Amino acid sequence: MTRTARHLARRPAPFLATMLLTAAVGLAGAARSDAASPGGPPASRPVAAAAADAAGPGVVAATAVCGHTAEQPPLAQGSAGLATREAQCELNLAAKSGRHTPIAADGSFGAGTAERVRTFQRCAGLTADGAIGPGTWAALNARAAHPQPCTPDGTPSAPQASVCGHTDTRPTLRRGAKGVEVKELQCRLNLAMEPGHYPPLTIDGDFGGGTENRVVEFQMCANLGTDGVVGPNTWARLADWSSRDAYCTPPRPAGYPIDGLDTAKYQHPGGAAIDWAAVRAAGVEFATVKATRGLDVTDEYLASDMDAARAVGLAVAPYHFYTGAAAGTGAAQADRFIAAVRAAGYTGQRPGDLPPVFDLERMDDGSGRCPTHLTVADATAWLDTVEAAFGRRPVVYTQKSFLDDCLGSTPAFAAYPLQLADYRQPITAPPLPNGSGSWLMWQYTESALFDGIRAPATGDVFNGTQEDLDRLANR
Repeated sequence: MTRTARHLARRPAPFLATMLLTAAVGLAGAARSDAASPGGPPASRPVAAAAADAAGPGVVAATAVCGHTAEQPPLAQGSAGLATREAQCELNLAAKSGRHTPIAADGSFGAGTAERVRTFQRCAGLTADGAIGPGTWAALNARAAHPQPCTPDGTPSAPQASVCGHTDTRPTLRRGAKGVEVKELQCRLNLAMEPGHYPPLTIDGDFGGGTENRVVEFQMCANLGTDGVVGPNTWARLADWSSRDAYCTPPRPAGYPIDGLDTAKYQHPGGAAIDWAAVRAAGVEFATVKATRGLDVTDEYLASDMDAARAVGLAVAPYHFYTGAAAGTGAAQADRFIAAVRAAGYTGQRPGDLPPVFDLERMDDGSGRCPTHLTVADATAWLDTVEAAFGRRPVVYTQKSFLDDCLGSTPAFAAYPLQLADYRQPITAPPLPNGSGSWLMWQYTESALFDGIRAPATGDVFNGTQEDLDRLANR
């Protein structure tokens, strides 16, 4: 699956906010995103994934995360100006999810700023001298790309009036607005939204569709009218939330206590290993690990991730991303999948083995198109071949809108257990494809942050009890 991911509400938010991620380093995941909105086109693999792979962990170019300046000169107590304002704002974003009340982004490097710098440096394993040199700037940038948990948490204190430092004016804003007031809005939204679930807005002063959607999400959290317009009431609530240690956390799907995630090479930015013990300690019970794509790709982390996940007690399934680039390749894609997962030790029959997963979705080239040569017969050929090989009926990962748009609302997969993707927050369950009466797993987000993983991943819930999961996993 082209999975990025989101996270579990019960897990502590990481200290270094996902909100520091910029458009250049955004969500590091695969392009599994037609699930984000029914019928919507999938995004191609985000720029972040390519940037992370190219740069390696901890190597991120200087960038104006807060929109003030990309210049990063040495700073110390007594410094003043735009670089100081940028640093203060970035420190606020970095410390927000650790429950540290923001400091004033006023462009004046005083004692409070120095203390916050020392807090950040201790978290980043740097000498806590309270000055911002190349190493501290680099750590801010690196941790923007790869958020990590950090303790201790801060102590709530009085809110600060100026936490973004762009402007104190608050005119009514709506889609199409531009300027410094929009930068202030975007920064405030990044501060007000819980970092494990909301990828940050780029602070560019352009009120586009992404900013409008984020305003609506904030208005939902704040029990305001969800019109996407930033008027006096939205400004007032946003100023309150962004200036203290409070933020909007979307509801995790209620009634489904068992959590899971999906992984692929994109959850290994720069070759970083997944700490599966930390993943398990965060409450995750199951994982689906990418095995193959089409006829020519085997994920390089297939064997190591499956072994490590099983070793810490997770129920684990390998998955195959189907490509309809050529006609009649379903059985051949199945043969390649079977060979790859057998080589990785998967039999489908060991304790901890979940059934194999067939990832059936839109093309992963960013076009949003249906696979060119997709047919029910070709998909069924994959399913039949794999079921015969492992004696397990595969799970079908898909989405109702995909089957409606690309396969004429076929009920052909109604007899298979389903992993359904739908990232819309207001829904309480994913819509079922034609003919299906239930679902097995719900992939409810693509941008979760999990302890032990240095890039976002998709988050899932299981529709059943622990006993049901154990039976499915041969335990």
